[in-house]
Amino acid sequence: MSLFSSESWWGTATASVLGILMVVALVFALVRYLEWSSNTNLTEFISRTEVAAAASTPILPLHGRSACEHGKKSPSVLSVPLE
Repeated sequence: MSLFSSESWWGTATASVLGILMVVALVFALVRYLEWSSNTNLTEFISRTEVAAAASTPILPLHGRSACEHGKKSPSVLSVPLE
């Protein structure tokens, strides 16, 4: 059998094509997983941010007397909820 026979070239070409297809399939699966993972994490982050924003509403009354030692001064900037 010679070094450059057509049978050895076909076997090598077939193995190379199969290897390339496997690598492409793995890369595609990895990219899809990363997209899915990012969307899931983004959704979870947004939902937790909304819950945290709802929980940060001020407890002190906006009008009337408060327990603040400064008397009738206007409420500080920190007591207004951020939107």
